[in-house]
Amino acid sequence: MKAFIDFIPVLFFFISYIFYTDIPVHYINEVNNIFNIGLSTNKSSGIYFATLILMIVYSVQFFILLSIKQVKKIHYITLFIILVAGLSTLYFKNPFFIKIKPSIVYWGFALFFIIGYFIKRTNVIKNLLKEQIELTNKKWNILLSSWIIFFVFCGFLNLYVANYYSEEQWVEFKFYFLGIVLPVFFIILNGLYIGINTKK
Repeated sequence: MKAFIDFIPVLFFFISYIFYTDIPVHYINEVNNIFNIGLSTNKSSGIYFATLILMIVYSVQFFILLSIKQVKKIHYITLFIILVAGLSTLYFKNPFFIKIKPSIVYWGFALFFIIGYFIKRTNVIKNLLKEQIELTNKKWNILLSSWIIFFVFCGFLNLYVANYYSEEQWVEFKFYFLGIVLPVFFIILNGLYIGINTKK
C-alpha cells in the first residue's frame, strides 16, 4: 500500500503528459492564468504541464502525510528535489531539470545507504527487515550492496535514456520500466536471495 501511495505522483505525471493534447484549450488557458507558465496546446508543452502536476500532487501528498504524522526524512528530501527540479524546468523552459530528478533521487538513496554504513555503522536494510528476517551480517551486507548498486545503476540508466531517446520515450521508460518493471524484478530477486539464505 505504501509503495502505491508513493507511486501516485509519478502516475499523475505520466497521465498528464500522455493525455495533454486532449485537454480542452480553456483549461490550459486557466492554468496559464493561475501559474503564468506559458503553456501552448502543442505536445511540446506536455512535459511542463506534467511537471506542474507532479509538483502539486507530491506537495499535497506530503502535507497529508505530515498531518497524519507519517512523513519521513525521505519525503522532505524528495519534496525538495521535485520542487527545485520542477521550478527550474518551468522557469528555464528546459525539461533537462525534471529529467535528471529521478537520477538525483536514486543516487540520493544510494548515498544515504553508503553514509549509514560507513559513517554511522548502520545497515539500513537490516534495520528495516531484521524483525521479520534472520540473516548473517555478511549476507545483510550483500543485500545492502545490491540496493546501492541498483540505485546507482537506475540513476545512470535514467540519464542515458533521457539524453539519447525522445522525450515521450523517456516518459514511458520512466513510468513502465523504472517505475514498475525494474523495481518488481529487483524485489523478486531480493525475495529469492532472502528465501534461499534464511533456510540455511
